Amino acid sequence: MKAHLPLVLPSAVGTVLIILTTLVQGILTERWGPSSSEQLNAFATALQKVPTRIGDWEVQEITEMDPREREAAGAVGDLSRTYRNPHTQEVVSVYLICGPSRAVAVHTPEACYVSSGFRIEDKIQPYDIPFANTKGEFRTATFLKEDPTGSQLLRVFWAWNATGQWEAPEWPRMKYGGRTPLNKVYFIARSVPGEPVAESPALAFAKEFLPVVTALLFPEQAPLMSAKPSAPASSEPTPQK
Repeated sequence: MKAHLPLVLPSAVGTVLIILTTLVQGILTERWGPSSSEQLNAFATALQKVPTRIGDWEVQEITEMDPREREAAGAVGDLSRTYRNPHTQEVVSVYLICGPSRAVAVHTPEACYVSSGFRIEDKIQPYDIPFANTKGEFRTATFLKEDPTGSQLLRVFWAWNATGQWEAPEWPRMKYGGRTPLNKVYFIARSVPGEPVAESPALAFAKEFLPVVTALLFPEQAPLMSAKPSAPASSEPTPQK
C-alpha cells in the first residue's frame, strides 16, 4: 500500500485542482447558470423601445445585425442605427448591444476597426460626456481607412454600462469579469483632420441619446434622466441695461 502513495497523492491533488479550476471558470463564465438572465432580457426589450426621433435627430437608417455577428459579439439584444439632424445635416451612427460581460467586454473599437482595415489615427483618450444631471465616462479616438477610392476618418466614442453608470475602464475584461449583464455603446461620426473632440457631431448626438437610452435600460434612473442639466454658477456680474 505504501508503495502506491506517491502516485495516489499527486493524482488526487491534481484531480482537486482540476475540479476547483473548472468551478472557478464556470462561475466566472456563468457556465452553471442560464446564458440569458432576466436582466439581459429586460435590456434587450428596452433597446426595442428606443425612439426613432431623439431631440432634433431623426432615424435615417436601421441596420439588422447579422446572426453570425450577433453570435460572435455575444449579443442578446442590439441596436444599430444612423440618425440625421435635418437642421445641421450632421449624421451619426449608434451601435449598442447587451450580453454577457465575458463576450461584450472583450470586443473594443481598436480591435474591431483595425481588423476592418482602419488604423488608429490618434491616441485613445478618456472623455467625459455630460448629460442630464450626470456624466458618462467614455473613451474616444479617430480611425482612418485609406484605399484607392479615397479615405474615411471616423471619430468613435465608446463605453460600457452594467449598473446604470456609463464607464470606459482601460481593461474592461478585468473590471467586469464574468459579471452580467452588460451594455456597450459606440457613437460614430465622420471627422476631418484636426477637428477638436468637442466639435464632433457624435458628441452632440450622445448628449441627446444617453438620457433616453439610460432611462429605458435602468427605469429607476428615469427621474434623473428627465432632469435638465444644472446651470453652473457664474461669477460674472449680470450686465445692467
